This record gives sequence, C-alpha cells and structure tokens, in this order.
Amino acid sequence: MAPDHQKARLKELIIDKALVVRREPITLSSGQKTNHYYDLKKVLAHGEGLKLTGILMLEEMLKMGPVKSVGGLETGAISISVAISRESLEHENISWFFVRKQPKGHGLQNMIEGNVLEPVVVVEDVITKGDSVLKAIQVLQSKWKHMLGVVAIIDRGGGKDNLQAKHKIKFVSLFEDKDFEDVVKERLAKLNV
Repeated sequence: MAPDHQKARLKELIIDKALVVRREPITLSSGQKTNHYYDLKKVLAHGEGLKLTGILMLEEMLKMGPVKSVGGLETGAISISVAISRESLEHENISWFFVRKQPKGHGLQNMIEGNVLEPVVVVEDVITKGDSVLKAIQVLQSKWKHMLGVVAIIDRGGGKDNLQAKHKIKFVSLFEDKDFEDVVKERLAKLNV
C-alpha cells in the first residue's frame, strides 16, 4: 500500500473506531472541554491500525535525522513506540522506551524504562496542549538525552502552537484536528447540537 493510501486508511480507522462525538462536553486531560474526543487506543489495539501508525510515524521520524530510539510518557506512547520499533527492523532497528509518570516504587525505581539510545524522538497519540510530551522531555533532558523532536498522530493545536512556536521543539503530526472537522460537524448535526 502506498504511503498516501496508508494515511487515508489510518484516517478511516480513526473516524470509524476512535472519533467519539457527544452532545455533552468531554473533559480532556488538559482540562479543556470538547464535544469530540480521539480514543486512539481503539485504533492502536487493532492490528491494521497499529501497523499503519508504525509505518507512517517511522517515515516522519526518519525525516528528523538518524533516530536511535523512540518513546514518550506512559501509557499512550507505549504501543506507538513498539509499533515504530517493529516497523524499523528493515531500516534502522530503532529501540523503544517509555517515561513513567512517577518513579517505580520498587526495584531500580527508574523513571525511564526500555532502551534509550541517542538521539531520541518523543511520540504521543493526541496533543492538545503538549503537557504530557513536555513532561517526558523534561525527564529525558534531566538524564542528558539528546532529542530530535516530537511526532504525534493528531495535533489538536498544542503541537504547533506550544511545542514548536513556544518551546522551539521540532514537531510534526500525521493529522490535525481540522482534518476531522467535517465528520465532527456532521455527527454533531445528527445529535442536534
């Protein structure tokens, strides 16, 4: 399947499996309220969706430079990182890792688990304000890890506005919120909202 067809198919899967539109506002982790939500774990738990995500995000990551590992904040970044690492076998054999929200209470009490090789790319499913990504970046920087940038599946605005413009972090997403605007409007109309 050609990259354009792969991206179109991933968008179809997001619309069919992950795009939730409700009459009542949904509160996002950022605290913002919205009538639509991307439950991307529904796509990432689907074999085809996981594979397409890995292929497309790997392609964007490789444009940033010679990446050696990929990861982000638990739990959202774990399946994405594994998918990318798996798809990289024919290219760079990229390692994966994840950043804990809090240190593990036993064992080595690591904040970072997995295999972190520099340079790294941080990944996320949906970015609204970018707080989760910034937390992961802060932990990586405290361990002196060199980062190339951030790749997300969907940017609700915080990637370009916050990460790229304000924090000067290289950022790219497969999709933007506006790519789903027509479907959201159509579904809201059906709900008489």
